[in-house]
Amino acid sequence: MAVVGPGQGARITALGSTYTTKADAATTRGAYWLVEEEFRAAATPLHAHVTADEAFYVLSGRAAVWLDDDEHEAGPGAFVLVHRGRPHALRRLSDEPVRMLTLVSPAGMEQFFQAVAAVGEEALLTHPDRLVTLAAEHGTEILGPHPGA
Repeated sequence: MAVVGPGQGARITALGSTYTTKADAATTRGAYWLVEEEFRAAATPLHAHVTADEAFYVLSGRAAVWLDDDEHEAGPGAFVLVHRGRPHALRRLSDEPVRMLTLVSPAGMEQFFQAVAAVGEEALLTHPDRLVTLAAEHGTEILGPHPGA
């Protein structure tokens, strides 16, 4: 059993978001990674997670979710489920960051963000091919820029 209070949990800042871990692979026996995400970036690239499902529950702010060749607006209380292998992207619509509970199943994607932080975001953004390779090593295919950005 784990109890993680408000503002508690390991933090990773990478690629325009800060992830505060509420439950990781060790806590969930690999079943999922649950984070409170603060999405500050303008947009994510179009990407697909090959080995994991990803779900978002929006707490505050507004985002547009690109899924199935269409954008869907997601504000507070919205829930979005993206099955593994499905191309998707996020775009921030609000001036303030979008706060979400993000669940990834099975756990493991946290290792990608830890690797980004260890290598250095600046270095990876300067050499996007390195970011694409690193993402692929952790089960994510970067497919291109956000289709609506």
